[in-house]
Amino acid sequence: MGPSQTSEAIILRARAYGESDKIVTFLTEDAGKLTGIAKGAKNSRRRFANCLDPFTRVRVHFRVRPGASLVFMESCDLLQASGALAEPNKFAYGSYLLELVDQLTEEAHPVPDVYRLLHEALDELTRGAATSAFLRVFELRLLHHAGYDPLLASCVRCQQSVLSAQGTFLDTVQGSIICAACRRPDQRLVSVAGQTLAALSSLKIVTLGDARRHRFSAGIAAEAAMLLGHLLALHLPRPLRSVKLIAALTNER
Repeated sequence: MGPSQTSEAIILRARAYGESDKIVTFLTEDAGKLTGIAKGAKNSRRRFANCLDPFTRVRVHFRVRPGASLVFMESCDLLQASGALAEPNKFAYGSYLLELVDQLTEEAHPVPDVYRLLHEALDELTRGAATSAFLRVFELRLLHHAGYDPLLASCVRCQQSVLSAQGTFLDTVQGSIICAACRRPDQRLVSVAGQTLAALSSLKIVTLGDARRHRFSAGIAAEAAMLLGHLLALHLPRPLRSVKLIAALTNER
């Protein structure tokens, strides 16, 4: 077993394993996403007390086991508990952020920018609601850090600006923007207004904290969510369970 390592981390998910252990996936500041086994975690009052719930920020002490897919988690120090995100709406949207990060990161691949993004987003979510602009800024920045930064301001073929164009489309297979002049009948396209593309393009330089001051019309907000949903779906290996939870809460309201 390798030497002991220490890193700040955010717990993404955890599940029971056997009678007393847990399998935990966490995003570290230094080593990227890791999955480890926490021996005796269910009965631990010192090594893992209140440290393995999703959203929790910890200082994790672990060892890499050569040839093994799981790291060995020695202990965790609690840095920030998850209680502030227990309220149903915050829990649902927080789960959405965790799931996106989990699915768009690889094991043991350092992603310090993604760690900082998630840390900042969870902090912002504890302070206020998950507005449409907040969610779109998070999604755009996550796609950028994952290497999938969408080009929204111009047609992928002719390079002409589409921010004020009529008849603009998203190619749902390629994830690219197409103007009316360059569209082909065999493509799977959905219509997107130039105003929506302009709104999303402007959000690329907005911080998560400032995103709360941005207000979209209902039409732009819905279309922006649809567009980002298509772009994210191209890179997600499976559907997000949190989307159903958010939809259930929306229907209740």
